[in-house]
Amino acid sequence: MMTELEALLAGIVSEPLEETRWLVLADWLEEHDDPRRGELLRLHRKLLATCCEPDAYPERKAWQSRVVELIAAGVSPCVPRKTLVLPGGLPLTFAFVPPGSFLMGSNHPEGSTDEKPVHRVTLTKGFFLGVYPVTQEQWRAVMGKNPSHFKGDSRPVEQVFWGDCQEFCEKLGASQGRGLKVGLPTEAEWEWACRAGTTTEYHFGDVINTDLVNYNGNSSWNGSPEGKYREETTDVGSFACNAWGLCDLHGNVWEWCQDVYDKTYYQSSPTQDPICNNDQSIVLVLRGGSWDHDPVCCRAAVRDRNGPAYCSDYVGFRVCFRLD
Repeated sequence: MMTELEALLAGIVSEPLEETRWLVLADWLEEHDDPRRGELLRLHRKLLATCCEPDAYPERKAWQSRVVELIAAGVSPCVPRKTLVLPGGLPLTFAFVPPGSFLMGSNHPEGSTDEKPVHRVTLTKGFFLGVYPVTQEQWRAVMGKNPSHFKGDSRPVEQVFWGDCQEFCEKLGASQGRGLKVGLPTEAEWEWACRAGTTTEYHFGDVINTDLVNYNGNSSWNGSPEGKYREETTDVGSFACNAWGLCDLHGNVWEWCQDVYDKTYYQSSPTQDPICNNDQSIVLVLRGGSWDHDPVCCRAAVRDRNGPAYCSDYVGFRVCFRLD
C-alpha cells in the first residue's frame, strides 16, 4: 500500500498539468515534512508559471535566489522519482520532469549564433530523466566493461560513442522485462530539465564558480571568479542539484542528446516537442559543458556537437524514459 506522500506524487505523474495537485503536495510538506520543502516547491511552481514572460515578473530574481539558497542549505526538492534496478541489483534513479513551456536558447552577446533566436517551446509529455549522468558502475552493470579514462564507480562514464549510448539504452530497456523504452533526451528536453523554470545562464543564476560546477576554473566569464581546475571528472552529485533534483547538468561531462545537430535549426524548429532529424547532418548534439571547458561552454543554452564515432574523457550521457 502506498504512503500518503507516495499517493500524492503518483497523482502528479498521472495529472502533471493539474496545478492543484502540486499545491496540495506543498501543503502536505509544510504540515508533515520540512516546511522549507513546501516553500521550495511553491517557489519553483512560480518560476515555471512565469518563465515564458520573465520581464513581466521582476520578483523572479528573488524567487530564484531563495530556491538556490534553500537547496544550498540542504533542502531536498520533492518530485516524483522512479528507480530502475540494473543487472546485479544496482539502482538507477530518475526524477520526473513534467510537461510545460519555456524559452529555449540565449541572446547573450557572447553566445553562439546557433543558440539564437530565443524561442518558446512546449513539451507536451512528461518524462523521467536520470538524476545523474550514467556512472561507471551503472555502465559496467549493463555493458560489462568500463571505457572511462578517469576511473571511479561513482564518476560519470566517459569515452562513450553516441552509438554505445544507444546500445546501453536498448539493453537497459530490455532488462526491465516490460517493454520500457529508454533513450537519450532530446535537446529541448535536456534544456527544459536543466533550466527548471529559470531564464538565467545557469540554473542557479548568471555567475558560475567552481564550488557549484566542475569546469576549467582557470577561465573567468560574465563576472565569475577564477577558481579550481580539477583536471578530471568528479563523482556525480558532488554539487547542488536544481529544483527538479537533477545534478551535474552544468560541467563534469558533456552529455549526448538524441538530436542531429543543425546550426540553423532554431530559425524554423517546431514550437511543440521539437527534435532535429536532419538527415543531411552527420553530427549529434552535446549539452552541458565539462571539467575541461570554460564557464561560457557550461551554460544551459550552449549547443556543442560531434560525430557519432567521437569519444573523449569529457563526454558522457544520461538517460530518460516515458510511461506512455
